[in-house]
Amino acid sequence: MSAKESDTLLVAHPAQRPDREKPESTRLPLVLVVDEDRSSWQALGVLLSERYRLVVCASALDAVAAFTEDTCAVIIDVRMSGQDGFWVCDQIRKVQPEVPVIFHSAYQDEKDSFEVINAHRPFAYVDKHGAAQRLLDALEKATRIFQSTLRSRRIIERLQRRRQEAV
Repeated sequence: MSAKESDTLLVAHPAQRPDREKPESTRLPLVLVVDEDRSSWQALGVLLSERYRLVVCASALDAVAAFTEDTCAVIIDVRMSGQDGFWVCDQIRKVQPEVPVIFHSAYQDEKDSFEVINAHRPFAYVDKHGAAQRLLDALEKATRIFQSTLRSRRIIERLQRRRQEAV
């Protein structure tokens, strides 16, 4: 595997999924997973692939490049070589401030939790060694809320266009 291939590991790229042709309302939510630990993202792939379209990146830079407007949530390991998960969160939030970010880490003591909450506003901070159900619950809530936000935004934009066309 080349160095570039090992940087971005697409588990289920949205363009290759059969549900890509489905109407947006029936497609599985797109989740970006950022973790350089192969065993972690493989386990997440098994856990999440039936409910979500997944794009998995093993580096911070590739994660920022892989983020799209269709991404409904981001799961990020905080401790990575090079740029850390907090940096990834900040970069993604510059593009889409409202996207739910779930920190998924074995190192909750890496930074003060109060500082993390205030600086990065994660949707959740889940321990890798904790129950998988906690991650599933947080991700389900995050994607549902974000999809609802996007639907509302699109309705407002459509109504604004209609009003402008009527004038």
